[in-house]
Amino acid sequence: MKLASLPQEERPRERLRLKGASSLSLAELLAVLLRTGSRGKDVLELASSILEEFGDARGLARVDEEELTGFPGLGEAKACVLIAALELGRRIRSERSAQSDGQPWEKRLAALAEELAGEDREYIVGMHVRRNGTLITMDRISYGGVDGAFLDVKYLLRRAVRLDSAGLVLVHNHPDGSLFPSGEDKMLTGYLAGRAKVLDIRFIGHYVAANGKYIPIPLPGEA
Repeated sequence: MKLASLPQEERPRERLRLKGASSLSLAELLAVLLRTGSRGKDVLELASSILEEFGDARGLARVDEEELTGFPGLGEAKACVLIAALELGRRIRSERSAQSDGQPWEKRLAALAEELAGEDREYIVGMHVRRNGTLITMDRISYGGVDGAFLDVKYLLRRAVRLDSAGLVLVHNHPDGSLFPSGEDKMLTGYLAGRAKVLDIRFIGHYVAANGKYIPIPLPGEA
């Protein structure tokens, strides 16, 4: 739909002012950020073409700077605005993560699964837990490519000892969207559980996250 065909009060900037940002679609939010269109496209059409290329909000969050600056019709100034907005969103999520100490670990796990849904490479996250089930801290230990990431088990366990963790939770995401653990995932789960037991640290579980959801990986001998 062309911007000119909309009544004045239904245009993105006016509707944001009157009804709030939550009333706008993703294309309309992009249009507000972009402000103007490009040659042959008004701002709503340009915003829609960006979403056609990169997908939804999660897809847009995965776009790198080169892809945006090279997108037809954006130009350097508009691309920089979008890059800055995406980075601001990432930093807000990061600050929320930093403020999560003291939360029940289960609640933080659910939020983490949502955060990892937008990532296009695999991350491994360690959650250190007190005896009462609240979170001491959470670390992104490592990241890799779409095919996997390497876990430094010694580093993870040393960190748990230094923090006097009573419990340990491991989480990793599958960027391909699969919630099925691999054979390597299952082997790592059993190995880490055994090593944590030697240190008198309860291994609470190892979880796979994908598309905002998560499942536990069974320990050897479990169903």
